[in-house]
Amino acid sequence: MTDALPVRLPLDLYSPEQLSAVIIELRAYTGLLRDTNVRARATHATAAAPHASALLLSAFHESGTDSIDQPGLEKLIKQFEAIRDKAPSVHLMMAALPNRDLKRTLTEWFRAEVNPYTLLTFATRADIGGGFILQAGSHVYNYSFREQLLSHKNRISEIYNSVRQ
Repeated sequence: MTDALPVRLPLDLYSPEQLSAVIIELRAYTGLLRDTNVRARATHATAAAPHASALLLSAFHESGTDSIDQPGLEKLIKQFEAIRDKAPSVHLMMAALPNRDLKRTLTEWFRAEVNPYTLLTFATRADIGGGFILQAGSHVYNYSFREQLLSHKNRISEIYNSVRQ
């Protein structure tokens, strides 16, 4: 998939839901651009590009697509749809939702180490205490504090005594 799709996803575009929203916005943007160009030719005026969200603008920048290049936009829609359909998806459960910087850091790591099109979703679970639980496909990897405590029950009193002193 990576050879056929040279487009890069922005780090702020990390989830399947965001990618679907960008595809919808990109389709609407392309339609508005087409309409604006037709009107501009009819009135001999200069066409202005339609409004785009910051996420869509960063997608244009990362993909190297000009925001007024109609064929380039159509190609970008197809590329994003292919990514959405085939990209690996990872679900991270944490005690609290990560801030933007941590989401960007995690996205950057997964895209560098796993797949350049990895999409992430984040959820909270108060019962894990800290750390995270990662689900990729049918595999679940538990790196929560709760799991560490339960797997080392004999050390709980030792930890408690060292904290109490």
